[in-house]
Amino acid sequence: MIIRWMTVGFVFWIAIAVAFRFAGDTAFVTGPTGGVSWLFLTLPLALLVLTYVVLKVMKVAPTDRAEAASIMAVPGLLVGIYQINSFTNLFPNLDASLGAEFAALMFACYTAVILAGIVTSRLEGI
Repeated sequence: MIIRWMTVGFVFWIAIAVAFRFAGDTAFVTGPTGGVSWLFLTLPLALLVLTYVVLKVMKVAPTDRAEAASIMAVPGLLVGIYQINSFTNLFPNLDASLGAEFAALMFACYTAVILAGIVTSRLEGI
């Protein structure tokens, strides 16, 4: 089970990194448009919902959902260390001053994934 959820988590976080690498400059921008603020409002919520859907589609027992979601977050934390440390090299399309905001956004997303597992494990009727 651990290898499966590590793999799912790795795919999650690499997909997000690739999205930021190739399309991040359209939404993750500073200024009056507020792209950073919108991402803080939407991306963690989207990942919470996506995690819930993945757990349901893969028919994870309610008692195992918290563990599965927590394991899914681990690759993100590991990859995130490298992304934060090498922000300007990995994301040349993004303003270098957004490194701290990117780190905070990623940690909000890791939290959302873990919370999705915890909440759905407690709500067995879902």
